Amino acid sequence: MSELKKVVYLLLTLFSFALLPWLGSLIYYNGEFPETFFRYPPIEASTPDPLNWTIFCLITVVFIIPSLLLYMYPKMFGFKKLVIPRNKFKKRKLPVWFWIGLVLWGITVGLQWTHSSVLLWWLHWSDIPLFWGAILMIDGWVFIRNNGKSLVSRHIHELIGIGLASIPGWMIYEFINFFVENYWYYPYARIMSSQEILMYAIITSSGLMPLAFEWYCLFKTIPSLSTRFSNGPKVVISSKIITILIILSFASMLITGLLPKYMFVTIWVSLPITLAAILDKLGIWSPVKEISKGNWSPVLLFALTYLLEGFILELQNYLSISRDGVSFIESPLYWKYAIPFVDVFHISEMPLLGYAGYLPFGVFCWLWWIVFARIMNIKTVFNSEDPLAIYE
Repeated sequence: MSELKKVVYLLLTLFSFALLPWLGSLIYYNGEFPETFFRYPPIEASTPDPLNWTIFCLITVVFIIPSLLLYMYPKMFGFKKLVIPRNKFKKRKLPVWFWIGLVLWGITVGLQWTHSSVLLWWLHWSDIPLFWGAILMIDGWVFIRNNGKSLVSRHIHELIGIGLASIPGWMIYEFINFFVENYWYYPYARIMSSQEILMYAIITSSGLMPLAFEWYCLFKTIPSLSTRFSNGPKVVISSKIITILIILSFASMLITGLLPKYMFVTIWVSLPITLAAILDKLGIWSPVKEISKGNWSPVLLFALTYLLEGFILELQNYLSISRDGVSFIESPLYWKYAIPFVDVFHISEMPLLGYAGYLPFGVFCWLWWIVFARIMNIKTVFNSEDPLAIYE
């Protein structure tokens, strides 16, 4: 298959992410969307359906418990230990960008968590220094643990590219959020005008996916973690099953608009499954392909990146506003959730089971970058499990 045809198929796949939920929702609303349906960002959500213990327990048993057991006890799933290589690295000073990141992140956290009225303009745009400050700090840790090799030191152009790809990569989720009656919303977005908040959201989105890539590079510098899932069961999925997965994923996206209250799981699962399956069909490498060789590390570690980062983001979000009755609100992109059936046991604002969505989203980040880079004809080092070649 020619490269042009591959790009066309990838573009059609991305187009379906927006078209299918839109079409399903159009049918749901009998051909006419409510007047404020596409208002961005949503400042309120419909009242979520009450807690359903059957659904809560089903998700817990089918997804949560197996995932926990897999990460904690991989031997139960057929993984074998490998000889752990020693990660020899010379002692280095933290690079200058680490300190720049620390200043950006530290100032923002200090202002937010103390609810200081100093530098209110900075707090209006707080997510940008929070995200990019963290990116620079994590990269600095990678630099000293990986013999001077990190994304900033060796592949800063790629880090910028991932940041640009992150914008449409996250905004597609914001778009799909319309069709599930706003599982997440921004109650204080009125602090800014609609034009300002849209620009803020776009710029802020650039920092979401680079965080996952930086955490992954850091994970790869920890030998025991890097090899933990490298020798597992070899799972080869036939072309026929991959085709079925693509059909089911497309169908679930359509159903997202038809049954908005029931798609809080598939909204996170369908997109990465579709991308992985399409890439396999087109003969393009993806981290999921490594599973057929028994190497689950790329998938499981990248999934873990956003579970970790998710807890950090949710904590930062939770502490970014005052909760003592004072009207101090300076975080226009502060978010809350209205997830049906499982809206219980909150950690920060997120219901406990909601954190499970961060696992497939982490994998989505890598798949999205591969697709974006292929479409834009960008060379990427993330076409292998070890992009920084740690054990050269």
